[in-house]
Amino acid sequence: MKTKAVLALLVAGSLAVSAAAQQQSGTAPGATSARPPGAAPPRSPLPPPEPIEHIKDNVYKIFGGGGNTLVVVQTDGVVLVDTKLPDNGPAIIREVKKVTDKPIKLIINTHSHPDHVGSNDYLREQYPNVRIVMNEGAKEELSSGPRPNPKLLPTETYKDHMTIGSGADRIELYHFGRGHTNGDTFVLFTAARVLCMGDVMAWNMAPFLPAGGAEAIAEEIEALVKAVNGKVDLVEEGHGHMNTWAGLERFARFNRALVDAAKLHYQRADPPGMAVADLQKNPDFAPLLDTHIKKGLEYGNTPLARAHMNVNVAYAELAGEQIGFGIANGAPLQATDKHKGSDPKDTAPPTPEMLAGEVAK
Repeated sequence: MKTKAVLALLVAGSLAVSAAAQQQSGTAPGATSARPPGAAPPRSPLPPPEPIEHIKDNVYKIFGGGGNTLVVVQTDGVVLVDTKLPDNGPAIIREVKKVTDKPIKLIINTHSHPDHVGSNDYLREQYPNVRIVMNEGAKEELSSGPRPNPKLLPTETYKDHMTIGSGADRIELYHFGRGHTNGDTFVLFTAARVLCMGDVMAWNMAPFLPAGGAEAIAEEIEALVKAVNGKVDLVEEGHGHMNTWAGLERFARFNRALVDAAKLHYQRADPPGMAVADLQKNPDFAPLLDTHIKKGLEYGNTPLARAHMNVNVAYAELAGEQIGFGIANGAPLQATDKHKGSDPKDTAPPTPEMLAGEVAK
């Protein structure tokens, strides 16, 4: 699916975080706000930024207001990974100043969605010399919105790999092709042994695939695990909590198992739900098939429902069908002459009881 088509589809959705962010702002990735001058910002479906949390050593995290923002205090300044939705720049600066007076010198964006780049413009106004780095694919996606905002764009890009800094301040950036978007960046702080995943891994569930790519996401995560093996202790998810290296390895196995199970049951002409039933037989995958709504994802669905969505995406891809935003976002897979349809209950919106049982992790 072409990038512009994907961006247009993202604006229409409401169950995935990137889509919810765009509903909140009324814009596609890279677009400027249509809000009248002086008008109050619209109410976000996401929780506001929480107080900054100490992770380890010089590493901190700010949850809420969009994607996680990682804060790393280095020798000559502060590095941020992702900048949340628009209008969260003041909150980010306020929280950073609780732990250091050093200036923000570098912003790294993990991808183009507005809940991860939304405050780039405010922060570059406050810190005119700040570097903003993202993958060239993310820049292309931001630039193709209907009303591109040049202040969200990077000051520099990279293609596959980039090293920034040296010694204790060294950062490695990796891109392995199509995944959650066409411009995913994984950020490794080598001294801290902390890896930032962006939305390839968020809320400890299967990734949201707005343009398809069930096979591609499995390959992307496997390539990442191979590249950083032995270099990582802690994993920061794009939303939610911190994870571990063991959790990332399990995540890679899970996404591969999901694709393999989908292929098996597709070839057998089984309904897609049988692939998820296979995943549920593996106790190691239980955290990734949880039935609780996660904090900050009240507008979305459960990890179990997301697994069903991604199996539906895999079925559509195996059939050579176009991946619609609806299927990736919870619409049932309709039966065709190539495959059986899914059970609508598997991806239905959460009930009030499920929302009441929200959990933090």
